Amino acid sequence: MNQTERRLIAFIAAAHALTHITELSYAVLLTRIQDDFGTRDVIMGALATVFGWTFGSSAIPAGFLTDRLGSRRVLVYAFAGSSVMAVLVGLSPNAWVLAATLAGLGLTIGLYHPAGLSAVAQGVSQRGIGLGFHGVAGNLGQALAPAIALGLAIAVDWRAGFFCIAGLSALLAIILSRAHLPVHGDSEVLSAEAVAEPPAQEEAATITNRLLTPLLLTYGAFVVGGIVYRGVITYLPKHLEEMVSQDFGGVFVTVALVMGAVGQLLGGWLSQGMRLERIAPVIAAAAVPALILTAMLSGALLVIASSAFVFFYFANQPVFTGLIADYTPPGAVGRSYGVSFFAGFGIGSLGGV
Repeated sequence: MNQTERRLIAFIAAAHALTHITELSYAVLLTRIQDDFGTRDVIMGALATVFGWTFGSSAIPAGFLTDRLGSRRVLVYAFAGSSVMAVLVGLSPNAWVLAATLAGLGLTIGLYHPAGLSAVAQGVSQRGIGLGFHGVAGNLGQALAPAIALGLAIAVDWRAGFFCIAGLSALLAIILSRAHLPVHGDSEVLSAEAVAEPPAQEEAATITNRLLTPLLLTYGAFVVGGIVYRGVITYLPKHLEEMVSQDFGGVFVTVALVMGAVGQLLGGWLSQGMRLERIAPVIAAAAVPALILTAMLSGALLVIASSAFVFFYFANQPVFTGLIADYTPPGAVGRSYGVSFFAGFGIGSLGGV
């Protein structure tokens, strides 16, 4: 991996970390927001679903924008928009306004994944390792979110957490607007000529038909994984607060998510030398008993079980994102990542109900 590729990963890693800090902050602060507004559990779950749905639904247009405009411009739009929306979330006076502002925050930050993944998948020669480091950054963001958001909530107020996110997003948007992301993939930016007259149409159609079934199966796996992910990421902080410690529940979530970062590295390393189709079902099967135990245990055993589930769940992330790149026809990588993340984060948002 050369210096140019390392620079690309550094920029995208920072963006991915902040994306998941933003995404997880509502779940971490859910109990305190609920106490402030006096709303029922079902309403708080519905707000999580709204946020998750918008977070996933903007992935499809983000994929098209990535293929037409390039990753950097889409990333700038994502973080500039999320900066504004995070301020509005922090200013929300009631649950109805919070629903609208969370929807806006989800739409803007949801632009990230197709752009970020397209840049890594097409700009790094060792794709598995690159996707692994990309995933580690996301997990570190998720691990930091409870400490940052909960720390600010305890010291000041839950709204301070979203104001902090707004400042970080604005800073990153400025940095990315001046950065150069070196991507040498075929579909990073489609020319007008390529859109109007696609080359080798018969060959492209043959490739598309051959890859369609495995690609659809991979999208289906994203839906299932997204439902599980949204349910766990929404309720795990509260579950740990109730079953372990209210004041330190966020810290234990951080411990679990650090294990997810280790899982990302393992998944990225394995995907460099093994067939992805063979790795994916083995790792998925290992996550099932850990998830069941997470629902049944309490105390220290709950922390261990939840950490094990997060480890196995995220170990599959580089594997499945690699499968999307493998099964996607040339010229449509951004769009395909858009569809996959709509499947995972949009349809998968039903897991928050």
